[in-house]
Amino acid sequence: MARRVNDCAWGLALLLAASAAPAQQVAVVQGIQCRGEEPFWQVDANRTAATFNRLAAKGTREVIFRGAPQSLSYLKPMALVWRGDSTHLPRETLVIALREEACRSTMADGPALGWRAILSLKPGEALSGCCTVQVGYDARTAPLADPGRKSADDWARLLPELLPAMNVCLAGAAGRAKWIAHAAPNGQGAASVRIVETSGSAVDCEVSLDGKGPARSAPVPSDALVLPPGQPLFYPAREPPPMVSCGKLERVGTRSGAIAGYLHYDPC
Repeated sequence: MARRVNDCAWGLALLLAASAAPAQQVAVVQGIQCRGEEPFWQVDANRTAATFNRLAAKGTREVIFRGAPQSLSYLKPMALVWRGDSTHLPRETLVIALREEACRSTMADGPALGWRAILSLKPGEALSGCCTVQVGYDARTAPLADPGRKSADDWARLLPELLPAMNVCLAGAAGRAKWIAHAAPNGQGAASVRIVETSGSAVDCEVSLDGKGPARSAPVPSDALVLPPGQPLFYPAREPPPMVSCGKLERVGTRSGAIAGYLHYDPC
């Protein structure tokens, strides 16, 4: 009898632990880029919209569609469908069916792309081409970061205190910032913020913790740009959100409920 009670208690403990464990983040289709020849056409699509370009008699015709992708991951090889309606009248419906297989251009040499597409805009017409598909976490559903529960060696535990300075340094980077590798108070009422730029170079920005006053920046030697293990990257809030498909992504909220950025742990 005692053993049966112990087994039940152990089973209940496992059930409670499983229910308390964070949900596994799942990568979903975030972007599709397709193109075909004879005739030339091109589509750039994301989770809400697609831009279709086609070579016409009077130049290139561009149409915007509102829609969404649907993954058929249970098929082998995997398949996708992107469907949406145009934003102008008369309304057109864009349907792109993609299949995961090697696909090569019919007019140019080069490496094969990973997806083949069949596109249709109206009855009696079908176009073929090749695509690349970008897969990543849905940043809009990523869990909210809780700085107060972070470990003592995680710099993100001080985010509420550091965000004003980080925002000033990001604004000074004038759109060149890719991410913040680290930020910390310097003990003198200011913060030091290390920004990695889209070019791959990095700068250290220093500004007061309240974000007031001038900011000073200095380049970081390439051999000094080492990311400590276990420490997160901070992506500033922008559209589109960061596209990552590994590690853990968290949203960073503000007191007003807005999203200040994203933390990325264990990047690829």
